[in-house]
Amino acid sequence: MSDSLLAGQSSIWVQPDGPNTTPRYLGCHGISDVTEPMGDITLTYCPDPAVSGSFLAKNSFQTAAGSVTTSIETVMYKVADYLESLGLCTVPIYIMKVSCGRRDTFSNFDRAFVLRYAKVTSRKLGNVAARIPTNENETTQTFDISAREMLRIFKLQATRLALVETEDLTGLAICGEDRCEGTCGAIQKSDDYMWIASKALVGSASNKANAWYSDHAVWYPTTADPFAVATDIQGAVCFKMDSNVTRVLVGLGTTDAGAGLKIAYTDNSGVAWTTVTVGSTLGEFVSNGHAIFALDRYHIWVGSNGGRIYFSADGGASWTRQENAGISATAISGISFIDTLTGFAVYTGGGIAKCIDGANWSGATTSGATVATDIKAISKYEAWVTGSNGIFCTMNEAVTWVNRLAVAMGAIDFLNELYGMAVGSAASGLIYVTINGGNDWSPLALLANAGMTDVEIVDTKTAYVGGKASGGTAFLAKVVPQT
Repeated sequence: MSDSLLAGQSSIWVQPDGPNTTPRYLGCHGISDVTEPMGDITLTYCPDPAVSGSFLAKNSFQTAAGSVTTSIETVMYKVADYLESLGLCTVPIYIMKVSCGRRDTFSNFDRAFVLRYAKVTSRKLGNVAARIPTNENETTQTFDISAREMLRIFKLQATRLALVETEDLTGLAICGEDRCEGTCGAIQKSDDYMWIASKALVGSASNKANAWYSDHAVWYPTTADPFAVATDIQGAVCFKMDSNVTRVLVGLGTTDAGAGLKIAYTDNSGVAWTTVTVGSTLGEFVSNGHAIFALDRYHIWVGSNGGRIYFSADGGASWTRQENAGISATAISGISFIDTLTGFAVYTGGGIAKCIDGANWSGATTSGATVATDIKAISKYEAWVTGSNGIFCTMNEAVTWVNRLAVAMGAIDFLNELYGMAVGSAASGLIYVTINGGNDWSPLALLANAGMTDVEIVDTKTAYVGGKASGGTAFLAKVVPQT
């Protein structure tokens, strides 16, 4: 059993300017308790038919969780404390548990607790003025804090999963849902049901690219394949069609010179696929799995190798063209939306297109990424792009971009505005994690690979990474807390 952590093994940090800015070490500050309300259980009743005046609990529901609360205490100095200087905006606050090494190194922690959207709600001064000469106690300040949520952060490790597939993976999709056993069905976690897409065997005229799905961590090939022989599958997305049917949609990753771009979808776990031609431009295809994006069945986008963007409002059954390669005629490497209106697209050369009404696209300042591989939108202002020369971000609607890590990257994903992962695209690439919105990226221990192509975060304890075939089989890994 590992050693328990002590109160003194800790450090406290704040980001006064918000996520993706420099964190500030608070030094001589202390926190005693943190309260994290989860929501009370309320019971509903019916009369007990067997006992007069008695009632039986027939059901229950959980009320909404309250805000996370705590207090930070420190001594008063002649200069202002960072917490005194906080303005109207909420900020992240970090409580690190540190058993070894320097406390004032942000990435040095054993466990971390992150208060999202934290705000000082009251301030108290202690021992401000003495009335007797023997009182020489330090003057203190106490800051009461309320936050929307607390993230529990762990040190992580990646473990490779066994998979019979022999070719490169081009996309991952998390298709389950978090629910308890009840009227909606059996207990389920979101990663109980997943999909992956692959390429076809190079040089084989008879090999078909496979789609795979998992049922509670057991992987199965689909009964039918979505496309013809010697063609690749690029990307996979999933969305609910109704309470019982989950549709999975994939893109054709190889040109069909006599037809337009193609997608295929299945409503029955790959027993049968429906193929749909998207647009009328002959020879178009999906050249990157991240160029397919679905918010839900009514809002799906796909980008082509020719720079066109198509939209479906009916689960992929029909498509309209939104962007006709007017911004760029180069391949689209990724599309990402935050809601039904606002999204970004990145072209292979790092060029950026943005959309603010769900339908019309305009060009923006290039990201700086060369051989761009993926894009992730966080808000209407913030987006992240990966490419062969690293990770780039914008915080001002793609007006300017900053390089945050100069390492070749294949994909990026964020759980929220603070917690994200990026994966290396070159052989022996690393998995990088950020917990402060991208200002700092820390690598996990190396897991042998030939380059990674996709990452999907489930929560702060679970993520999945796909990549190029390595050691004779496709690369699929799961990221979990260290043991």
